[in-house]
Amino acid sequence: MFWKPVLTLPGIFDKMTAIHFRRPCLMPTLNEGAKEARRTIKQFQHYLNSPRLVPDQCYRMSSATYPLVCHVNQVTALYLSKNYCVIPLFLQRAYEQLGRSTPERVSEPYRGLVHDYLAHVAQFILAYDCLAADERHLVEFIPKQLLAAVPGPLPEDLMVPGEF
Repeated sequence: MFWKPVLTLPGIFDKMTAIHFRRPCLMPTLNEGAKEARRTIKQFQHYLNSPRLVPDQCYRMSSATYPLVCHVNQVTALYLSKNYCVIPLFLQRAYEQLGRSTPERVSEPYRGLVHDYLAHVAQFILAYDCLAADERHLVEFIPKQLLAAVPGPLPEDLMVPGEF
């Protein structure tokens, strides 16, 4: 099998090599399109907290937009740390907060950016098999609207040359 003796000294790694302890990668690196999808998500992540876009006073806990911004940022943190199994829960929470936010508090450019970002992440989780077999049931937490959406690229009018 895969068991390979390393040293024969008693008690010192005499069972198998350390390579056999590694957890298999849940996100295949050779999936066609995965690299481009990650690049697109990264572009969105650069702009999500841009002072030009975030709602006014969104970082104050008393702000009505605080939960939206926090849930979106939590999705980003979980994605960056490859803690994919929790992302569906925060996609659901962020999407619900986006629906609750009023146009007076959240600008249309930010609203569109968040919606497309959440859709990109949701579809990435599903398309590139980021969840282990025993975690796949968590997909049910992802809002169906995000899975059905056709998210666009980062809007060109948001990009400022040399900003990132």
